[in-house]
Amino acid sequence: MTPRRYAFVVPRFFEGIAGGAETLLGNLAYHLKARGDYVELWATCARDNRTWLNEFPPGTSSVDGLPLRRFKVDERNLDAWIPIQIAMHQGEEIPLESQLTWMKESVNSEDLYRHIAVNSASFDALFFGPYLFGTTLWGSLIAPEKSVLVPCLHDEAYAYQDVVASMFRQVKGCLFNAEPEMELARTLYGDIPGGVVGMGFTFPKAADIDALEPYFSEDFPYVLYLGRKETGKNVHVLVDAFCEAKDAGLIPAEVKLAILGGGSFDDLHRPEALRRGDVLDLPHVSERDKQRLLRHALYLCQPSTNESFSIVIMEAWMVGTPVVVHAQCAVTRHHVIESTGGLYFSSMQDLAAVTKYFLQDASRRNRHAEQGSRYVAREYSWDAVLARFDKTVSRLFSKDALGAEVL
Repeated sequence: MTPRRYAFVVPRFFEGIAGGAETLLGNLAYHLKARGDYVELWATCARDNRTWLNEFPPGTSSVDGLPLRRFKVDERNLDAWIPIQIAMHQGEEIPLESQLTWMKESVNSEDLYRHIAVNSASFDALFFGPYLFGTTLWGSLIAPEKSVLVPCLHDEAYAYQDVVASMFRQVKGCLFNAEPEMELARTLYGDIPGGVVGMGFTFPKAADIDALEPYFSEDFPYVLYLGRKETGKNVHVLVDAFCEAKDAGLIPAEVKLAILGGGSFDDLHRPEALRRGDVLDLPHVSERDKQRLLRHALYLCQPSTNESFSIVIMEAWMVGTPVVVHAQCAVTRHHVIESTGGLYFSSMQDLAAVTKYFLQDASRRNRHAEQGSRYVAREYSWDAVLARFDKTVSRLFSKDALGAEVL
């Protein structure tokens, strides 16, 4: 296959970034480069996804051998942006003019946009994600005939805004992470071109998995949450359900809940949970320690209802651990049903039942984990992902009735 020239545009990027969307796009870019395509990353100078301050110098550097060009974040009027953001999050109807202000005061970079305008013609395709940032909306509309979204779309208030719908309808198409995400986009915006691609994984060696000793010195069964410690990820729902089930005697006393990830437990507003002794707030750990925690968990619980893929689910399956997801998340439930690699819950009683299910029968627990592992190997090897990428991108840019260029 003839090497192609691709640019990936993300709001922020740096080595070791923990964001799911940035990890997904960065890994895809890296593997395209590894097979021989020319790939660049374009991002802002921001590190923190709350302050969006310019912490990196503008200019060109590299991450894992990928050229990375950074551009300054423009000044923002947060007094204008925050009230619209809050109203939108609360489900209020937002006038079009206010939606435009919301995107105008989002994360933007005029320097980045000038770079896109000058250089887009020298690339075969430009990939933008995730969907709800100014860099994605304004950037993708500079050369929409070259622009492909990797939206990481959720069923949330932001997705229902007119400005977002307009972007989806103007770009060349989308690379989706899962079937339910693609179905959501087509329900909201019409017959959006594109296909499911997702992110690839390389399995650890069996010997390396077997060498993952327990993280805790004390031997006890534990449920593991791995992700950002915030209410937007429904961590507080998991904490409440676990504590309520324990207090009702529905989960055995020896079981604990371990919370691992970025952010602060304080943001969950559950200080009393940490005083119980069976809810553990874990500090930042190394990649190996993360795998140790995953490997020896009773199961990984992903309580979020807004996911477009969920990397941690795949990581759990790869080290031999089943997963439990929230029944109201179409994407993670899809993974569990398609793989039979775990179960899902929607209440305290459900959480208690699945916990006892895995505690009481190790063979069933292992069978779910093995089925999840086979699912990752079948659907999300890099060979499978890159084949879907090539097929989808080729279809998006194939010669059509309007005489578009063949990629």
